[in-house]
Amino acid sequence: MPCPTFQQKAKHASFLGCDVLISSEWGQGMLSPQGGALASADRMALNHGDTVEEGSYDVAELVCACRPRYHLAPGPLVTVSNNDEEERRNKFVASFPYRYPPTTGGSNDGLGGHAGRFLALGCVSSPSVAKALGKPFKFIHAIGVVPLAHMNAEERMIAREAESVVDCPYTDASYHVDENLITTKTFTNAEWNGGGLSEARARRIAQEDMARTMSGGDAGGAFRWQQRPRKRMREDDTNNGREKAEEERQSIEENNPNNTSLFLHGLHRDPGGSLTMDVLMDAFRPFGCVNVRFPKARVNPMGGVNAPSYAFLDFKSHEEASQCLADLKGEVVIRNIMLTLKWSSSQSNPNILPPPPPPKRKNRLTEAEAADSTTLFLRLPPTIDSSAYPAELETLRLLAQRAMEDELNVGIPLDSPDRITAVDEPALRVTVRQPDAERNYGFLGFDSHTAALTTLISLTGNEDDGVVSGEKLAMIIGNVDGAIASSQGRDASHLEGVTLYWAKGGQPKTDGGENGGNHGLHFNKRHFPPDSRTDCWFCLASPTCEKHLIVAVYDECYVAMPKGAVNDFHALIVPVDHKQQGALVDRKLAPEIDDIKTKLRLHARQVLQKDLFVFERSIQTKGGYHTHVQCIPVDAGSGPSIQSKMLEMAVYAGFQLKEITSDLGLGALVDDFSGGYFYAEIPLPGGGHDFRRFIYHAGEGGNEKVNSGTVPLQFGREVLAAVMENPDIGQWKACVMSQEKESDLTIAFRKSLASV
Repeated sequence: MPCPTFQQKAKHASFLGCDVLISSEWGQGMLSPQGGALASADRMALNHGDTVEEGSYDVAELVCACRPRYHLAPGPLVTVSNNDEEERRNKFVASFPYRYPPTTGGSNDGLGGHAGRFLALGCVSSPSVAKALGKPFKFIHAIGVVPLAHMNAEERMIAREAESVVDCPYTDASYHVDENLITTKTFTNAEWNGGGLSEARARRIAQEDMARTMSGGDAGGAFRWQQRPRKRMREDDTNNGREKAEEERQSIEENNPNNTSLFLHGLHRDPGGSLTMDVLMDAFRPFGCVNVRFPKARVNPMGGVNAPSYAFLDFKSHEEASQCLADLKGEVVIRNIMLTLKWSSSQSNPNILPPPPPPKRKNRLTEAEAADSTTLFLRLPPTIDSSAYPAELETLRLLAQRAMEDELNVGIPLDSPDRITAVDEPALRVTVRQPDAERNYGFLGFDSHTAALTTLISLTGNEDDGVVSGEKLAMIIGNVDGAIASSQGRDASHLEGVTLYWAKGGQPKTDGGENGGNHGLHFNKRHFPPDSRTDCWFCLASPTCEKHLIVAVYDECYVAMPKGAVNDFHALIVPVDHKQQGALVDRKLAPEIDDIKTKLRLHARQVLQKDLFVFERSIQTKGGYHTHVQCIPVDAGSGPSIQSKMLEMAVYAGFQLKEITSDLGLGALVDDFSGGYFYAEIPLPGGGHDFRRFIYHAGEGGNEKVNSGTVPLQFGREVLAAVMENPDIGQWKACVMSQEKESDLTIAFRKSLASV
């Protein structure tokens, strides 16, 4: 049964109900012919007579308290023939939609009076068995759930008044009651003898008897939570009276030009306290809101502080407040919490000071001021729910990418093989970055300033900034073969109001010295003493070479664990001979290194169920350099996150990574790598041996503003540190362990690798 805390919440006037309820039993009353929730054919198929009641009384009580949109439970067991053998299987049953009565304590706005439905699913079967049994025994059923928090009272009322909707089966009128078993005696739990009845039915009959005794007559179809005697209300306290008075007050405030504030109610539905002043300001600032005021916190008898259930929104003028109220139609969803809006009472604050002036707005950059920028700032409309931010940003990334393709392919049909797309031309690709999942903005990254400018003009008609036109937005969505529109389940109108403008060009400078500091990671800086060794760490002939870390030796290279490994299977591929030229561009070493990478990638996939992140930083350092390739197992499917963070951090560090679309090796792509390079292989989702390749060629030149920095010494590790949210991983000295522990890990790695 529900706990007292849940019962208290369910009786609250603001409780709408839940979207989905899953139970192991049916609710008592669902099979009753009096309720009519199941079709007669379904009841006959289940071999139930007209007077048989089954199901759990407790589950029925829970459904009454929860009021779910969909109630799911296992289907009834029936005998079926499968390959000339009889077996018992759960049968799929779907009830008619049924309406819940409105709650007794709330207002007459339909609160709680929505429609629900019961679905009983079959047991899971193999595809062949499921096909043979057919739909009556299906175990997968698709439902389109519109959350109650997103439905207004009118929508809930329309759903419950549809022709196919029947009365709720969990009322007393839905039960078959044997009047001969009901006496005038009031029984206690200890005195009641069910006479062979089930405990659930006995409790229900006892409750009916008590209801009759209390009411002096037939309780009829009273709903469970409506069986209590109710207070007699005065005529001027009725819902109609209160509603009429509130309508009159709202009409007065609407015509009061001095009222510039709105009353925001519903903060009590936010138990986590996420609706802070900053969050509310971000949501209502586009409507002209200049201030959010919370009431003074109240101290409860237990010594705690009661969070406010409402706030006031101040606007510069009465007209802006009125327009906000009209645009939102009195309701708004912020962080999946339904809030209501109406005029505040001007009489409650007769001496209220005029609202403070809006904060001075920083001027946006013009195209001329952002001549070195390849990034556009994108802000979503405030009406979009926070849970949909990532999906909507991805939608707009695809729209921006399609806009460039359309500009390049004027007059070329979508299905023409001559059409150039982002798949064929990397310069057309667009990336998206969202600094905070709770914020309704992000950044679109382009290959060049020209590409960003082309997209901005195409979508807004302005080279500096603007709102994406509804006509252009709808046209682009219509040209994506319906993929974007269908994935969102809505038309393009919900994205109207999206704004685009230039983000800053150039990169923030850090004081982190030669390696660029934290590169935007906001890690706590840690300083380690310099290493006193002067000879090469990786030459096998060196007296300081730590040979206990060697995992395997090949003809030209050897595999070893590094000092301060990221994880237990972090590997280095090191040439035996001391070489300062990059290992992957050496045509003698490259074939053997490729074979070793393939073996390590296979080991990561088959033994560890992970992907492999590979990178090489072949850039000279002060103390000399012995080239090596790093191979680090990472969580399966984390490749896109690593790629996004790597490209972002490269921009912060002052260099630009380019994707390699050719299948040729590095040595065949460029003749001169003397300036050094950084190379990375990002695993693709889905497993396998597929990966994307990126490179920064230090000697390539090009845009000096973009490639003005250098690759940090620990750049590859810092990328993983940011993705894994573990700053220690970014510095190998923070991960050093004892030599005994290193030896144990190396032996385990050697045995594990030999098994592949």
